[in-house]
Amino acid sequence: MNSSFINEVIAAIESREIKAYYQPQYDANTGRLVSAEALVRWEKANGEIVSPDSFIPELEKTEAINLLDWFMAEEVCRTIHELGEAAVPIAVNFSRWHIRERDFSRKLNSLLSTYGIQPRMFEVEITESAMAAVEFSIIQEWAYNVADIGVSIAIDDFGAGFTSLQFVKDLPVNFLKIDKAFLADNCQDDRGRGTLETVFFFANKLNLSTIAEGVETIEQLKFMQNMDCDRVQGYLFSKPLKKEDFLVIALMDTQPTVDDDNFLKK
Repeated sequence: MNSSFINEVIAAIESREIKAYYQPQYDANTGRLVSAEALVRWEKANGEIVSPDSFIPELEKTEAINLLDWFMAEEVCRTIHELGEAAVPIAVNFSRWHIRERDFSRKLNSLLSTYGIQPRMFEVEITESAMAAVEFSIIQEWAYNVADIGVSIAIDDFGAGFTSLQFVKDLPVNFLKIDKAFLADNCQDDRGRGTLETVFFFANKLNLSTIAEGVETIEQLKFMQNMDCDRVQGYLFSKPLKKEDFLVIALMDTQPTVDDDNFLKK
């Protein structure tokens, strides 16, 4: 990787050009705000917005991504602390490099303690593909260490890989985050619906909570409700928000901008 690129990202972090945005997650049946996911955004001083897709994959090629992930983790801790009693759990994405990071759980626990954050308010999110790139015994030790400090673990993009059953069966996972590609056909394709039904059946049997991302239509919401999905996020409810806008929503405990009737099961 180009070292000048890494230095540019580090400088962006130090100058606060790198920011945490928050996409709210809602209870699929009541429409109430219950959690959120932190998403990185790069806003340059000249007003240019750099897409995460243009710099995250490059950073993920080496452990340089760890700097960004820990920055985001601390930003989330600050936000939870500011919300106080109005706080909801917030998930932070961590790359595969953290699975091998020495004392990851100790470092995370120390960060939570510094800001007075209850571990249950912080969620570690890691993609299935990232986990597939590391030896299972190492993943297992890492996951149990995270669970031991009281932090929940979510497998992101669940169903996009090929080793899901082993991961979920033998790891202390709390949430399955359904790959948004499954919703791409608006839940109208029979085979797609059948696949989703299988995923939710599997999650229910293992007492795992489910999160559907990329929910953009009422049809998708209805299908998630029929599958007893726990949380939903997507443009039907809210785009990722700047911190100040998310704080307003969380503090006001407002309902999403979806008609109440749409949350009634038919």
